[in-house]
Amino acid sequence: MKSVVSAVILTFLGGVNCLPSYGLVSNIKPSRIEVQSIAQGNHQQLMAKVGTSLNTPFYLKYGKTAYLPSENIEIKFSKVIEDSRCPTNVTCIWQGQVIIELDIIKNDLQVSTLMLTLIPGSDSLPIQFLGKYSVTLREVSPYPKGQAIALKDYIVQLVVNRN
Repeated sequence: MKSVVSAVILTFLGGVNCLPSYGLVSNIKPSRIEVQSIAQGNHQQLMAKVGTSLNTPFYLKYGKTAYLPSENIEIKFSKVIEDSRCPTNVTCIWQGQVIIELDIIKNDLQVSTLMLTLIPGSDSLPIQFLGKYSVTLREVSPYPKGQAIALKDYIVQLVVNRN
């Protein structure tokens, strides 16, 4: 009886879509970025890409990648270079700024790195142009409250337009 129960459990597990790292049968095909992440030992960072389209605001977490299938472009939120924004409930001489870096990948090749600087309270939004596209940084969160923000907690709102 024990061997029958084991066979049923193994059959059940084998038929379920499980992560390849568990060593069970799976029909999940990892993306190119996931394969690179596995090769670099970043198993905990595996998550699906954010799908988006032109002219549509989208949110992107630090270290994650957005994909515009119609343009075959990927945008990775790769760095927070500076975050000197004045924390809430603090009086500052200068409102500060936040500078982020985005890696632009087209046809599986990194074609550019964009740096965007957002200044709180400014009327103009930071825009970088890349050929026939523009990338606008609309928001960076969370807003500082006095203590350092962990990189994993950063989220940006972006819009990609065709010029």
